[in-house]
Amino acid sequence: MPVASTLTYSVSNQWSGGFIGNLAVQGGAGGLNGWTIAFDAGFEITNLWGAEIVSHVGTRYVLRSLSWNAVVPPDGTVSLGFQAAGSAASLPQGLSLNGMPTTGGDTPPALSITDASVMEGGDGTRELVFTVTLDRAAATAVTVNYATTDGTAAAGVDYTALQGQLTFAAGETSRTIRVKVLGDTAVEADETLLLRLSAPSGATLADAEATGTIRNDDTAPPPPRIAIGDASVVEGDPAGTGGGGGAAGALSTRGNQIVDAGGQAVKLAGVNWFGLESANLAPHGLWARGYKEMMDQMKAEGFNTIRLPFSSELLHSNAAPNGIDFSKSPELQGLSGLQVMDRIIDYAGQIGLRIILDHHRNSAGAGTSGNGLWYEAGYSEAQWIADWSMLAARYAGKPAVVGADLHNEPYNGNWGGGGANDWAAAAERAGNAVLAANPDWLIIVEGIGTYQGSNYWWGGNLMGARDRPIQLSVADKLVYSAHDYPNSIHAQPWFQQPGFEGQLAAKFDQMWGYLYRENIAPVLLGEFGTKLQDPKDLLWLEAITGYLSGDLDLDGDRDIAAGQQGASWTWWSWNPNSGDTGGILADDWRTVIEAKMQWLEPLQFDLGDLPAGGETDGCGRTMLFTVTLSAPAAEAVLVDWTTQPGTAGLADFTAAAGTLRFEAGETSRTIAVAIAADVLHEADETFSVVLSNPRGATAGDMSGTGTILDDDAVAPPPPPPVEDGGLEGSVSVVNAWAGGFQASVALTNEGSGAVQGWQLRIDTPYEITQIWNAEIVSHDAAGYVIRNAAWNGGIAEDATVSFGFLGQGAGALASLDLVL
Repeated sequence: MPVASTLTYSVSNQWSGGFIGNLAVQGGAGGLNGWTIAFDAGFEITNLWGAEIVSHVGTRYVLRSLSWNAVVPPDGTVSLGFQAAGSAASLPQGLSLNGMPTTGGDTPPALSITDASVMEGGDGTRELVFTVTLDRAAATAVTVNYATTDGTAAAGVDYTALQGQLTFAAGETSRTIRVKVLGDTAVEADETLLLRLSAPSGATLADAEATGTIRNDDTAPPPPRIAIGDASVVEGDPAGTGGGGGAAGALSTRGNQIVDAGGQAVKLAGVNWFGLESANLAPHGLWARGYKEMMDQMKAEGFNTIRLPFSSELLHSNAAPNGIDFSKSPELQGLSGLQVMDRIIDYAGQIGLRIILDHHRNSAGAGTSGNGLWYEAGYSEAQWIADWSMLAARYAGKPAVVGADLHNEPYNGNWGGGGANDWAAAAERAGNAVLAANPDWLIIVEGIGTYQGSNYWWGGNLMGARDRPIQLSVADKLVYSAHDYPNSIHAQPWFQQPGFEGQLAAKFDQMWGYLYRENIAPVLLGEFGTKLQDPKDLLWLEAITGYLSGDLDLDGDRDIAAGQQGASWTWWSWNPNSGDTGGILADDWRTVIEAKMQWLEPLQFDLGDLPAGGETDGCGRTMLFTVTLSAPAAEAVLVDWTTQPGTAGLADFTAAAGTLRFEAGETSRTIAVAIAADVLHEADETFSVVLSNPRGATAGDMSGTGTILDDDAVAPPPPPPVEDGGLEGSVSVVNAWAGGFQASVALTNEGSGAVQGWQLRIDTPYEITQIWNAEIVSHDAAGYVIRNAAWNGGIAEDATVSFGFLGQGAGALASLDLVL
């Protein structure tokens, strides 16, 4: 009996709200010459291929062949399909082919998949078990593909991705698919994934998508307890009184000079090593050499300082630094970018290099911040100041770090005038915050780009400092910084004038040099450099190195006094990969370009060794309080803090307050409080640091007691009077500026015999901040008792000795009374 023509229906794909249906026309023994299909549908056909719609009335569709597929050969097949809106479970009813009812050789069975859930567990794996069913048994094998898809759960983190093909043997109606779930202990919401069926063979898809739910079974641990410990420090003596001022190795300023703890003029002569501010989160070149080898070479070349650029992002990023060959620097393996900075600073302390930390930009990248300001979207001024406070406290015990370059090239800032873009005011806010945490650092303030219509190099325009000087809470810590470059970097108009080299001294003076020339403050030329390829660059380089050497009018003669140092400097750059200037090193990251060093070597300066071990001895300037968490926290913990006087008052320590931040995983942070040194014999004094408003932690011991340990002995009795005569003395003010002055005292022995030891009193309301060639014995409200140094107590007949001191205070400077 000949086989009749048949019609078969199946669903090949479906989704929420739609599906794809397929019809197959079999020609049977006699074939077909044209065909028409009719059926009732509970769905709407939105797209059709392989046929055309003859009519659609109510739920009844009539389709017919196209010209190219009307003929179906004997036992041949023609396929057509459609996209429909609705549910695939709504099968077409009353199917007919050329007017003859057909069951399609039995409508294929329908596949469905059910949702699944499982508790995730703390470790190992569990299984989500999905059940796939046929609504009735099939006479032949049925296959269907399956694959997982992320929902809120992520493959590889929460579960193992899975895909494959499921086969039902003839007569089988149920199978399972198992998806492995990865256990963890994180406290989180329930998470989901999807398991989707597709491309069935021998069946249609009734429900092709199931949700797998991974149920969280972890509970949050209790928040850690936060507590602060007590602290103590020996108060020490003021600078120049025999006990040393500030931490060992700390630098201060006097007039236009940077001075060491002994009052000797010194000079920072260094090089910029960039990369920590970049997306590498590490100094560049560590792919070629180890960091210690690199720094040893800087030291060997005569540099005493590294200006180390960094970004705000570096301080908060959890990303791993890159561009490091860890076989050359194994100590850096596994460290964060900030921890890499720690290692650079630690090694600098070991080999005697100083570090200037340079806030080069906010987000990690190349160059200065794009908006020319110290803040931008995502990086507020408050965060910038908090970051500096954190760094000041973090490195308070590291004498290798000598200064904070507050922000690189704030060229769009205003110098004064108030408002959000007032760079001078912002620099004071940040500088004072740094000094509150670490009073030993120099505060380095760069220039802007334009002042009252006068343009200069970004960061190089310090004209506004004359009209609106920076005022800091700690005296003698301010250094101004300029950047200056040659014609090859940008063809500035002053380089285009004939004989421009003769006008460069005046240009330097106008923009930044006047601060040094007029003894207002020290200047650090933080960036200058060239590839030595433009002839104009060589004329500029000759002029600027001459100026830095102390030849301020460039006439070939040194214009500063013996014992004074020229302006400090850091060359841009050590790195050969600076597109503008190249580096001290050639492109191999190893060979020194001697043509550059020939210009720099005459300007170098030996700063000497740092304190043994690279750490301060804690003698009288900074007290460190340790704040701890009882356990690491999964998220950042914050707590506010403030100092409170006790028996120690505000004359004994610098009042401070702030917010301490523990990053996830951190359990210990420090708060640094500046201690005022003196020479008064007194009882030990105490004050408190009080914590409040913890966020992400509960309160433990919230108050720490700081004890200032007195180290001053009772003043010795005065020496016996001079026989057959006496001393005559005079005191005079030799220099004065806003808020301070320098005085000189001369003592002449007019007696008939030599003097062996001398002591005098100076009555003055002013505070002596530094003294040389003498020692302070005691200090009261009326003035100071001062005695000879160890080496100048003997004064021969008719001989004269002298000593000097710096005083702090404004007003009439005549109130200096010498009592012998």
